[in-house]
Amino acid sequence: MEATAGLDEIRIHFGEAQTARLVGQGGLGLNLDTVHLGGPTQEVLFQCEGAEQELVGDFSFYRDQGRMAGVAVVDCPIEEVESAAQGLYHDLLLHTQGLKLQRLWNFVPRINDESLGQEVYRSFNEGRWKAFAGTYGEENMDLKLPAATAVGLQGECERLALVFLAGEQEVAHFENPRQTPAYRYPSEFGPCSPSFARGTVVSESRGRVAYLSGTSSICGSQTVGEGDLSKQISETIENIQVALQQMGFEGGLRERDCVAQLRVYVRDPGDYAEIRERLEAEITARLAEQVVYVQADICREPLKLEIEGVFRAQGEA
Repeated sequence: MEATAGLDEIRIHFGEAQTARLVGQGGLGLNLDTVHLGGPTQEVLFQCEGAEQELVGDFSFYRDQGRMAGVAVVDCPIEEVESAAQGLYHDLLLHTQGLKLQRLWNFVPRINDESLGQEVYRSFNEGRWKAFAGTYGEENMDLKLPAATAVGLQGECERLALVFLAGEQEVAHFENPRQTPAYRYPSEFGPCSPSFARGTVVSESRGRVAYLSGTSSICGSQTVGEGDLSKQISETIENIQVALQQMGFEGGLRERDCVAQLRVYVRDPGDYAEIRERLEAEITARLAEQVVYVQADICREPLKLEIEGVFRAQGEA
């Protein structure tokens, strides 16, 4: 184990040549081999002055006053996705023992590939589920699952990347009444359900922070608007509005009394302009400046976009 004092930031860098974990005097970070389409090219996920940086195995993380945040990247041929995901999550749950998971980001190689007889995303879900069940038990794990996103890295990348936030603070996990909880999806979506909540709210000393999971055009457990970009945009935005209201942001995407950032994953770059135009019609000008647009594969082949976000009540930052 190595530890260095004084570094206090985790950033994701989009549009890089290779997916890689960053460790150095500039802080911790993650380079993502994905096409940047618009908005900021970097996103800060964690900041704290004077936090301790630690390197343990595949993980780099900060610990500071009851908070923890980190990055892990492992080489991962698609035939090893299940075992790699299980191992990575086993280690994550070991490192964060005694803390509550707040937010997870997963970047999965060739997420929709079915060349081995099962979609890679389903294999990833098996590994993730086994790690959670092995730590918390099948009967109790659903209550522990935080907000999360899992999208696919395109091209020939064979690396699995994970970013996490955890802490001692009180958390509340939320579901969307328009959608079946992902951890209760029927078996048609794979032998193990996706292990995440639709959103998580963290009660910090400086106020409430809401983490919106990756959200797409799904009602119940079914894809809505297959082949219809306009319908998928509308359904995705409606799901976001309802989820935010569940988490206490009654104004949804038009909430003016909050600081927020959004990240939009677009499967086909040809859809980018329409998605951006439609989204910007639904949000404040201030929020529009913070939206990151990147090309990525979504967890289901028919889905054309996915949107996630972080929201903090104004005056609570």
